[in-house]
Amino acid sequence: MGAETIHHVMDKYIANQEMAGGALIVRKNDKVVFDGKWGYADRDKKIPVTKDTIFRVASMTKVVTAVAVLKLMEAGKLRLDDPIAKYLPAFSDMRVCADKRYEFKPGMSMASLLPKLLFFRMDRVKTVPAEREVTIRDLLSHASGLQQGVAGMMAMMKHNKKDTLEQRIQAYSQYALDFQPGSATGYSPCAAFDILGYLLGVLTGKPVSEAYRELVFDPLGMESAAFHLTTEQKKNLARTYTRKKDKLVDITGTNKDLNGIVRTAQDSDYVAGCGGLYCTVRDYEKLARMLCREGDGYLKPETVRLMHAEAQEKHLEPEPGQVWGLGVRIRQQDAFCTPGTYGWSGALGTHFFVSPEDSLEAVFATHRADLGGSGSYISRKVEELVFGIWGSKK
Repeated sequence: MGAETIHHVMDKYIANQEMAGGALIVRKNDKVVFDGKWGYADRDKKIPVTKDTIFRVASMTKVVTAVAVLKLMEAGKLRLDDPIAKYLPAFSDMRVCADKRYEFKPGMSMASLLPKLLFFRMDRVKTVPAEREVTIRDLLSHASGLQQGVAGMMAMMKHNKKDTLEQRIQAYSQYALDFQPGSATGYSPCAAFDILGYLLGVLTGKPVSEAYRELVFDPLGMESAAFHLTTEQKKNLARTYTRKKDKLVDITGTNKDLNGIVRTAQDSDYVAGCGGLYCTVRDYEKLARMLCREGDGYLKPETVRLMHAEAQEKHLEPEPGQVWGLGVRIRQQDAFCTPGTYGWSGALGTHFFVSPEDSLEAVFATHRADLGGSGSYISRKVEELVFGIWGSKK
């Protein structure tokens, strides 16, 4: 199996209308060994994907947020085990859901919550005091209990999409935690990393978007990375699709688009540290390369190693064989990924990973809203192909 196999698989996805367009960069031993682009950024106008195509990286923004937090840690501005309330006092004296009406049950779907949603009010949820304060480490490793269960998800669905960032952070501070901090894990889709992004502004004294630029984008040369696109950048933004009856349907700007799920800041000053970043694959790969090179003079090697080590003292698996580091998921066991491989994904099918053992990293992007984020079969196939060609695990 060689690199031509990747082209064959991706061309088939395009032909089958499983993907409108996509891009993949793979680097092995610090050399680009694959740089592929397929299909269209805009199918109707036949605008092809190029090196300048901008994608919404969605939850891959969380990794950028984590890197920025770690940069402040190295500067002595914070410690991982500091309570978040030390910097944001509204998060003092948090409480934990103890309400049988909002217990998670196996097989429970979001749709099953809708009948309860109409009458849901967070201030009516029965609670008990948190046994300890939520820490920065908890937020980075999805172990805070914020928005990680039934009550938290229902609160998220009732948010006013017109909230400012400050209003949303205040709303998060009124959440009942879905479990005691550090006692469980799962995934905090918005709350944890929106709070961390907001914290960047507090600790730097800069607007949040400017804090990201000074801490991450400028030092790493991520020229296209932004939470607000210029008029020129908007021309390069890939359209968003979903699949219906084996055909791709353009849903850009509708309530089925990412804008209907996560606040992306395109038309407001809201900066979503959880998922609002726009970036080319070429520029996001600069972040992946830095991590693969153990900081590359930007972060300390020990900081990068800390990032992709199991973060919590208590062993917590969101899925079997996987644990959370700081903003990244780590594979401890996998069918074909080398153990220790880490990275994360986005709701529209974006995906990246770093394999320290193989000195291998890859960044992939497409724009399809129904791929299932980290569960995307296309991202999984990308991993299988990349590791089959350049990985050491046989």
